[in-house]
Amino acid sequence: MKDKINQLSYDLIYEQWDDYRHSKPIDECVVDFVKLVKPNGLILDVGCGSGYPIDNYLSNLNFKVIGIDISFNMIKKANQLNLSNAQFINCDFLKYKTNLKFDGIIAFDSLWHINYHHQKIIYKRLSNLLKSGGYLLFTHGKNDNEQVNEMFGQKFYYSALDLSYVKKILDENDFQIIDLKIDYKHPYSGTRELLMTVRKK
Repeated sequence: MKDKINQLSYDLIYEQWDDYRHSKPIDECVVDFVKLVKPNGLILDVGCGSGYPIDNYLSNLNFKVIGIDISFNMIKKANQLNLSNAQFINCDFLKYKTNLKFDGIIAFDSLWHINYHHQKIIYKRLSNLLKSGGYLLFTHGKNDNEQVNEMFGQKFYYSALDLSYVKKILDENDFQIIDLKIDYKHPYSGTRELLMTVRKK
């Protein structure tokens, strides 16, 4: 049930979520991130939601975008943006298969939805998807735990590993930490326990 709770809940709140996302400008951390990525490069958005504002912003900068999300209704919304250089796919990140290598990956508010027992393998998958010299931006929790909370009246599952362990896993998978912010706060996107930008060696 843990693997399905987020899919079901996002399918129920997709309209509210999309309205909320349209009310907020792009977060500056995304602006800073894309300055690092190869111009006109290929970017994967893990947990793309309705595609706004992040994928819309990337598309307007002439990046090629592939967005994946577990919610069918979120992907339906993303496709309605009609972004000419973006493709949106309804699938679980852990089941996503491609021969492509990406210049950048964004995982904003998505990795913490992955089952606790799979948290150890996500960084290897991310590393395998990135080109050498590519960049990854992600948010996450900073403490070892799993929990269920509510958003827009629906239940959502979250899990995370301890930050010290995440640093170890990142190093083991050829990632170099470029920027790390703990208890990140921003007027547009709110508060995140962890915001990190890393580069694949």
